[in-house]
Amino acid sequence: MNSDSPMLLIGIGTAGSNIARGVSRAFGDGLRYVLADTDAVSGQGGGPFSLLGGDRLSGRGAGGDVVAGRLAVEDSVRGLDEHLQGVRLAVIVTALGGGTGGGGTLETAKYLGNHGIPTVVFATTPFAFEGEDRQRNARGVMAMIEEAANATFFLPLDKLIGEVTNMNEALRQAVDTVATGVTFFWRLVEKPGYIRLDTERLRHLLAGAGRGRFATTTVQGPARAKEAVDQLIRSELLATSSGPVQSTLCGILGGDDLLLNEVGTIADGIRSAFGGLSFELATVNDEQTFSGRLTVVVMLFESGSKSGNSDTPVSVMSTRRRKNKGALAAGPNGRGRFKNAEPTIWNGEDLDVPTFIRRNISLDL
Repeated sequence: MNSDSPMLLIGIGTAGSNIARGVSRAFGDGLRYVLADTDAVSGQGGGPFSLLGGDRLSGRGAGGDVVAGRLAVEDSVRGLDEHLQGVRLAVIVTALGGGTGGGGTLETAKYLGNHGIPTVVFATTPFAFEGEDRQRNARGVMAMIEEAANATFFLPLDKLIGEVTNMNEALRQAVDTVATGVTFFWRLVEKPGYIRLDTERLRHLLAGAGRGRFATTTVQGPARAKEAVDQLIRSELLATSSGPVQSTLCGILGGDDLLLNEVGTIADGIRSAFGGLSFELATVNDEQTFSGRLTVVVMLFESGSKSGNSDTPVSVMSTRRRKNKGALAAGPNGRGRFKNAEPTIWNGEDLDVPTFIRRNISLDL
């Protein structure tokens, strides 16, 4: 593990820990990461591990209780301090629907925000067949996580697996897809290519990026650039949005056979298909991993970058102003003058947040 890396990966909960391990396998040596869970069993799979809420939950997990997950992190979050030295950007991976993923992610993002560390959250949401309770738990914390984090990706498991029907294969594919997107950040910084995007530029881009969507594809053959664009345009993961695209981050990972006209074809195709007020392109050249093929990652964000100095610690409850703010809006964090009050949680939902915000309903004001 590279303790000098400016980025830290945090896997929260059992699923988040599994995803983080998948990222570590995909990237190889040098990834700086830590796993955190209320279930002590997660620590048996290898990697640096922090037990959350040990005194409160005795390592048995949060039992699907979001409040228990939040309290567990409040009890134990300072255990992350030893991993934060020199960190300029934190990436959290988790799964929503249970207690540790929802509650733990929220409190961790708040804690990092109070320390001036921008956070990017990749969170899967439950399969439809898992039932309304888990779906409600996930929806109940999504808006709050958006307030606490600087950039968020909420990834429905149903869309991550495509047409795969075997359960084992479906879960493996879901983990691999998320891992590819997360690994993208590390490859950009640790293995730069012809067009470089360093940590500070990446940190600035993500400081107020808001809710995002991402998809990835790997192609080969003589028409691989055009084929990559076509596949990404058709991707279900990029199809659903709650607002117009404000910024786009596109990464091309290839070997020494990457051609200039291929970069142009991909950049022009993505910009034309998805728009956005700003467009960032970076390439990674890794002959050993990508010889003969290309992997293209596209990230779309619905909020513009936040202005101001990202080195200054910011209040996690006001990291980003909501769009559609009008007569019905309740303030920059959705709770107005009650922003510092203890929330009223029922069935995983913060009832003090207006319904249209909790349920991610866009109002045409």
